[in-house]
Amino acid sequence: MFFKKIFSPTHNLLPADGDTLLEIDNACLSYGQRHVLCHLHRTVKSADFIVLTGANGGGKTTLLRLMAGLLPPTAGSIRRREGLAVGYLPQYRHIDRRFPTTVRETVLSGCFGTGCLGGSLTAAHRSETDRLLQIFHLSDLASRPIAELSGGQWQRTLIARALAGQSDLLLLDEPDTHLDTLMKTRFIDELKLRRATTAIVMVSHDEALLSAFGDVQEWHVGEGGVS
Repeated sequence: MFFKKIFSPTHNLLPADGDTLLEIDNACLSYGQRHVLCHLHRTVKSADFIVLTGANGGGKTTLLRLMAGLLPPTAGSIRRREGLAVGYLPQYRHIDRRFPTTVRETVLSGCFGTGCLGGSLTAAHRSETDRLLQIFHLSDLASRPIAELSGGQWQRTLIARALAGQSDLLLLDEPDTHLDTLMKTRFIDELKLRRATTAIVMVSHDEALLSAFGDVQEWHVGEGGVS
């Protein structure tokens, strides 16, 4: 699942000139009789760095997918700022890699939804792709089919893709999986570059990664809610 989206105008939009990017109003998500998340009231603003914590199976990934617009709430609503560009990094193991594409094509596709959707890729898009390929040690793998990548190589490819576009909101599901110390440092450096212009919501259990940022909010997800 590759995802990058600019949300189109609907009746459920927040003002384009405000600092609120996303507003969750009494939202619930249920699968039949199983209630995963219930009665959520949360707001994400343009300067926020939010970490989702909680036990496995508690609903962290479900909450990210709700924010991304990949799942509709079964009750309540989620309002997004008009024109909001969202980048979503899913857990790497949940993606079918049989799709016939290369590492470079995958990273380059991260720009879609940031101005080139329906248009042409620019020299700036290609230059940023090359920069990220180099930073995450993927340049020598650029022409390799994604089906041939190791777990670590695939994770770095997905991270580079998520960072290739200039999103207003980054949703990152366990981005530090399979990253060694060097790659984790480079990932942190890239997030720091984006902090002034991008809100971040991340699932991570890595204290070393989180300690690199001093203004982190923690949302604990579990027992059907967020505290």
